[in-house]
Parts: sequence; C-alpha cells; structure tokens
Amino acid sequence: MRPRRIKVLIADDMVELRSNVRRMLSSHDSIQVIGEAGDGEATLKLARELSPHVVLMDINMPKLDGLKVTEILAKELPNLQVIIMSIQSEQEYFRRAMKAGAKDFLTKPFSSSDLADAIHNTFNNWIKDRPDLQQEEARAEILSFFATKGGVGRTTLATNLAISLARRGKRTLLIDASFQFGDVAITLNQKAGRNIYNIVEKEEDITAGKIDANLTNHPSGLDLLLAPIEPAFADAIKPQHVKTILETLAPIYQYIIIDTAPHLGTIELQILDQTDLVLLVGTLEISSLKNTKLCLKTLNDIKYDMAKVKLVINKDIPNVGIGRKDIEEGLAIPIFAVVPMEAETAQSALNQGEPFVVKFPDSPLARALEAMTTLIVGDETPVTAPASGGALLKLRKLIFGS
Repeated sequence: MRPRRIKVLIADDMVELRSNVRRMLSSHDSIQVIGEAGDGEATLKLARELSPHVVLMDINMPKLDGLKVTEILAKELPNLQVIIMSIQSEQEYFRRAMKAGAKDFLTKPFSSSDLADAIHNTFNNWIKDRPDLQQEEARAEILSFFATKGGVGRTTLATNLAISLARRGKRTLLIDASFQFGDVAITLNQKAGRNIYNIVEKEEDITAGKIDANLTNHPSGLDLLLAPIEPAFADAIKPQHVKTILETLAPIYQYIIIDTAPHLGTIELQILDQTDLVLLVGTLEISSLKNTKLCLKTLNDIKYDMAKVKLVINKDIPNVGIGRKDIEEGLAIPIFAVVPMEAETAQSALNQGEPFVVKFPDSPLARALEAMTTLIVGDETPVTAPASGGALLKLRKLIFGS
C-alpha cells in the first residue's frame, strides 16, 4: 500500500501551457498527470474515461468552453473537482466559475507552488469527509529480474515466476524491458505485434487505454507488455516513458514483473528506482559471480536501498567447489533463492514455448520456482490447471513462418 496520489487532467487549448503545467507538477510525487485535452469535447471524453480526481480547466477552449464543461461534469461526475485557470482575474469570472461548479480559481500565470497548493487543498477538502478515500492506495509490488550478463537464465526465471503468480490468481503483468533483444515473446510463444514501442512512437500522452491496447494476454491469465519487434525501435523508449507506464499500471495489478536488460543505463536505473524487489540473478560460473559482486558494489556506491536486492542463484550444480557459504561471504549478501540446473527440462520447455512450471510441474526446476513464488507471495495459493495444445507447432510458425 502506498499513499494515494492525486490524478490530474489538464484541459487547455494551448499546448505550451499544458506542457508547462505538466513540468511544474513533475516534481510532486503526490500528484500524477493522467491526461491532457485541448478542447471542451475532448475534456469531457477523457474525464469520463480516466476518472481523474482534479481537472485543471481553462475557461476559453474551442468546441465547448471551460465553464460549460464544468457544469456538465458537476452533474455527471460530482466527485470530480474542477480548478479553473484563466488569464482573466476579475471577480466576475471567479463568480461564474464557482457558480458552474469549480472549487478553485487560478489566475495565469501562476507559480508551481500555487498550482500544487491549489490541487492539494481542493483534493483534501473533498476527501476530509470520505474516510474510504483517505486510505492508502493499493498498488502492485514491482519485482525486477536483473543480471550483469546474458545467459544466466534471467528471462526464463522472470517468465516462469510471472506465470506462477498468474496461476495463483494474482493479477500479474510481465514487462520485457530488454528493449533491443527481448526474448519474452518467443519464450512464451507469443507474437510481438503489440508492444511498448506502439505506446511511445507518437508524441502523444501515454494513457491507460493506449497501454491496454498494446498488452498481450497469455492463456495463463498473465498480461504481457512486450519489447519492440526490432532493435532499432529501442531508442524511442525513454526513462520517462517507463516511469509513466509503471505509474499508470501499478494501481491495476498486484504484481508487475520486469525482465531487464543486462546493462546499468538510465532506463535500468529508472526501473530499479521504481522497483520494490530486485532479484539479482547469478550462476556459479566465476565470471558471473565476479560481475554480480561488481553490480552490488555499484548499487551500494550510488546509495541504492540494498534491502531491496535479493540474490538468486540459478543453474545450481552441487560439488563444483563453490558452496552457499562461500557465495554469501564473498558477495556479502544472503542467498534469497536457489534454482537447480536442469538443462534438458529448461530447454525442452523453452523450445515448445511453454513455461516449465506448466510443462513440467513436478520437476525440481518447477518446484524451486514455486517455492520462490511462495516466498514472495507469502501463501500457498493453489494454482489453476494449465492450458494445453499445439505449442510446438505455433512456436515453429513464429520463428520460421507458416
């Protein structure tokens, strides 16, 4: 549970003003801009779709002026609070705004602090007699699988954990954040036509509806936000896009699993900043352990909250000269989970486009993932029966065509 954020819709026909207002509010974690509209009709449409708490409403807009829109919203959506913005400061405009149903009036130009204060005051006055809205907002727990190099099984673990959560009835989203060469789609036997690039390719607002239109639904009940279909599209995705998408989706899901790229850049740091639990994946290979140690040092150097970081040892093999105690002492971090090496099981499931928690539920590999899921969820929720049929044929079509 996290403090409730105030959802704001900006309505003004001046693009520059909308941009300035968004910029003013970007530093306020308690306020989330969920949309923009450039005319009265678009404002009504978005207000009905997005259910903002507060609308910042310009008086003079095309199609329908701000006062008329305010009157309509006061009747249709009485819980929605309107703050009028106008270059006109005369008392007559203030009186007309209040009569239409507005709760406050801001004269342009206004400062960032005046804007934020007006939003907070309007919202707080509204909820003071609404104890249900004063409660903290339920938000997804965000878990990021991270590794310092490829080949350690990060994507395999992320997909299987996400499927395991979904089969326990948890509302779960898996995001493939390896934007250049993401493998979630092929791992789960899905086409990647709908993906994150479609959300950000045009200079438009990122809305819940736009995100939803580009999600892929897996038969297990898991939702997927897939990586772009070509590496060249990855550069279009910026840290702010990732931040907005996570903020928009967090109230909708119980768990968001992120499969990150093996790289510590601005995108990855943005993801880690919004993550509740970092599942740092390493293997017993000496180069993997060396890189894992460097990663831990880097995170510590940048003052990252190390309590969020959990070490997962994948492809565990007994009697290779490195024991659990050696790893924990060498890396100065306890092991959170251990997943055994079962190359044949993992490869067979991968080649058939089915997660091994579904394809081979009784394998040591699947049992280790289910144990990790239980550790995260904290219960023994029974799983649902897996879907079946035609996976290998579909996968071959995805790779080689029909």
